Amino acid sequence: MLLGDKVKKTKIICSVGPASDSVEVMNEMVKKGMDCARINLSHATKEGILKTIDVIREVRKASNVPVSIMYDTKGPEFRTLKFKHGGVTLQKDDTIKMSKSCIIGNENEFGINHNEAIDFIKKGDKILIDNALLELEVIEKEDDFLVLKALGEGKIQNNKTINVPGVDLKLDFISEVDKKDITFAAKHACDYLALSFVNTKEDVIEARKIIQEAGGDALIISKIESRMAIENIDEIIDESDGVMVARGDLGVEVSLEKLPMLQKNIIKKCREKGKFAIVATEMLASMYENPRPTRAEVSDVANAILDGTDCVMLSGETTVGKYPIESVVIMSRICEYVESTIDYTKHIAYKGTIGVSDTIAKLVVDAVEYSDIKAVVTPTLTGSSARKISNLRPNTTILACCPSNHIAEKVVLNFGVKTTITKIYENTDEMIENSRKIAQKEFNLNKEDLIVVTGGFPLGKAEETNDIRIVEI
Repeated sequence: MLLGDKVKKTKIICSVGPASDSVEVMNEMVKKGMDCARINLSHATKEGILKTIDVIREVRKASNVPVSIMYDTKGPEFRTLKFKHGGVTLQKDDTIKMSKSCIIGNENEFGINHNEAIDFIKKGDKILIDNALLELEVIEKEDDFLVLKALGEGKIQNNKTINVPGVDLKLDFISEVDKKDITFAAKHACDYLALSFVNTKEDVIEARKIIQEAGGDALIISKIESRMAIENIDEIIDESDGVMVARGDLGVEVSLEKLPMLQKNIIKKCREKGKFAIVATEMLASMYENPRPTRAEVSDVANAILDGTDCVMLSGETTVGKYPIESVVIMSRICEYVESTIDYTKHIAYKGTIGVSDTIAKLVVDAVEYSDIKAVVTPTLTGSSARKISNLRPNTTILACCPSNHIAEKVVLNFGVKTTITKIYENTDEMIENSRKIAQKEFNLNKEDLIVVTGGFPLGKAEETNDIRIVEI
């Protein structure tokens, strides 16, 4: 086992908003376990994003932690437009129009961001507002509007998501707005791009092309939020760098009782394919208003970790909630305790033939399991070595020695990876000696303790990890 201070292995993503968008608050959140700042492009302005980036950079300096930045795209989201008074409350059996011509909503009608979607909705379809907090039924259809009847009491508010289960609304995956947003993100410190409503691998390919054309190198996280995405899950995982189980919209698109098993299956597939996984939505939702979560929420977070997720995510808890710092504290406590109970000798099995670097990663994990290895040190130019080892869950921390903060930020979301910045070594002997010194400093190791050092040799020229060495302190 690792010596020295306890290290949380599961990573925590925190959405940034009014409750957390200051150096003082975010710095405390990072101290308590936050690893990544999520910027939601559905709500953020360009000016606000630039301010948030400045805050994150100040926090990086103050904390000496490579906090990564994730942008989350609008995607082909179907949303309400604004209301005169912010929204309306409907009682059961009340009716309201969804109209192509309405710009500012009221108690009689409201507008939508994709008018053409009305053309594909028919009488009898169900309309779900704000992750199904309100369910309505289409009782009348005209060319320019639908008449909806509330099936229960609820609110329709500004800019809330609309789902129409089982109906293909024929929305373009990447709109002109999304293309501009992705280009902006690629040019402004984007480490990870979370793609909303991915349905096919072509969606991922299209987004990656935009990133590359903008000169960026963000890793792509596909958000699984639809039935079609579930049907195409294998090809989506193959094309993505990571996957997010986005349970809000997914829980509307599929029957709620299926959601836990879908989550487990998606995480398992990610691990088998060597990709990292994120579980998101309503993890500690009661902490919007309360200083403590419910017991069910604690169990939910714990089960995501037991399922094998790399990351858990806080959304409204840290954007508009009353207790953003406390939410991170609770999340970290759950992560640390659950991790201490896991048997890391039960490794995931890759599907099919694996390459040299994956084979080396497997050997590293075997060495940790069968020898008294105190740490794994992997000098890495791209982060690939650390990611591959992380996926196999060795029973110790992985220290990724990165040539820059930029590379360190690209492995922040991988389970059990800690980063440090080092120079690019001129030869193998120098790398081994410096890895020994860095490990001894980072983990308070003793004379004759063993570490594993792994990487690609010759340095800077090898295309993949090809070497493993056991080194004595």
